[in-house]
Formats: sequence, structure tokens, C-alpha cells
Amino acid sequence: MIGESEGGHASRCEVTILIPAYRESEYITATILGIVEAFVSAHMQFEILVVLDTVPNDQTGARLAEAATKASQIRVIERQGRRGVGDAIRTGITHALGKVVIVVMGDQSEEAEDVVKLAEIARFNDIVFTNRFRGGRPEGYPRVKYLANRLCNLSAKLLFHVPYSDITNAFKAYRRAIIADLNLTATGFEVFLELPLKGMRRAHRTVEVEVRHRVMKRKVAKLSVTKDGYGYVVLLISLLRNSYRS
Repeated sequence: MIGESEGGHASRCEVTILIPAYRESEYITATILGIVEAFVSAHMQFEILVVLDTVPNDQTGARLAEAATKASQIRVIERQGRRGVGDAIRTGITHALGKVVIVVMGDQSEEAEDVVKLAEIARFNDIVFTNRFRGGRPEGYPRVKYLANRLCNLSAKLLFHVPYSDITNAFKAYRRAIIADLNLTATGFEVFLELPLKGMRRAHRTVEVEVRHRVMKRKVAKLSVTKDGYGYVVLLISLLRNSYRS
């Protein structure tokens, strides 16, 4: 663990910004320090909880340690080996101290001001959905990935009667009480579909807000349309089957 201890901080923590990290050395420092600056300016009590999967020759841990010397709100849970984004999200929810949990990716694809906006809106809602695509495909967003995303979201919207159009976006805010003991089973990026769909069963007030999205160039792509797309399909079928049984 790096950063401020849980004692004392838990009672005054309003928001946990949860970041699952695996090979994020390119953008993790700018992502975290930008969020810190935005929340300090908003006078909001918060923590940044990074769940890091450490692998050889990766400098993400070193970048986080350096950032933690500049901001006491940073905590890091470090695990050896690649355990997957689904497990990282489950671990982060278990250890979150904030009344609100906001999932943010570590690649600087979200604007720090939008993270603060979600935190403020989450004071009055159980889940705050986001929409990256109201203005169409963001600049640099791969066309094939965009089409696959739109098909998956349309399927989820029709099958589960969710009134929003970007359900798979990781970037959302949740009241921690809503998601604290959900039975999440996804191992990959499909966890970002499982989490809101299961959370909706408990939520009373939800809303969708438009957010900005930057497509950052990466040395190695994290999400595969073919491999991860299969995970989304399997999850949708499983959730639909369980829904009919209920």
C-alpha cells in the first residue's frame, strides 16, 4: 500500500476514484495528478485508489510511488502478475472508502473536470451513467471498435430496458452501497457492462451525462474487439438467462 492510511480518512472520504492499472506507465501520472488538482480545487474529500497488476519491466509502480509523494490521497493495492480488470474492480470496490465510487481508466481518456462533475451529480443519484458518443465517433476512435461498441450497447439497452446508450463505458459513478456486495463474475472488460446492469436492479435514481473522451495512442492496445467482444456476448447471454430464471 502506498499513500495515506485508512484510519481517520474513511470517516471524511466522500469519493473514491477507482483506477484499475496494468502497464499504465505512459499516462498514469498525468491522469492521477490531474484528478487530484481538480478535486482539491472543488474542495471535495476524496481518495484515488489504484489497483495495480505488476509485471516485470513495467514502470507503473514507480510512477505511482512518485505521484504519491505529491498527493497523500493516493492509495495503491499492488498485486503480482496480471489478474485482470474484472478482479481489479472487485478488489477496488471492497477496499473503497468513499460513499461514491467513480471508475476511471489510467490512460487520461477522461477529463478531470468531468470526474468532479460525476462526483457532484452522484450526491443525488445511485448511478451516474456517461455518454461519449452524443456527438458521434470521437476523433481517433477506431471505426470497427465504434461499430462493435454501438451494437453491444444497443443489444444491452433493448434486452435489459436500460434507458441509456453508452452502458459499456467504464467511466461511471456509483453509490458504494449499491455495488458493495454485488456478485461480479466478469474477468475482462465486460465487467464494465456487468457492473451497471446488476447495479440497476438496486438503484432508485439514475441519470446519464455527456462527457468528453480522448483517444490516447498506446504502445500496446489493451482491448481486443474479437477477444473481449466474445466476453461481452457471453456475459449478455448469462445475464439474460439469469433474468428469465428470476
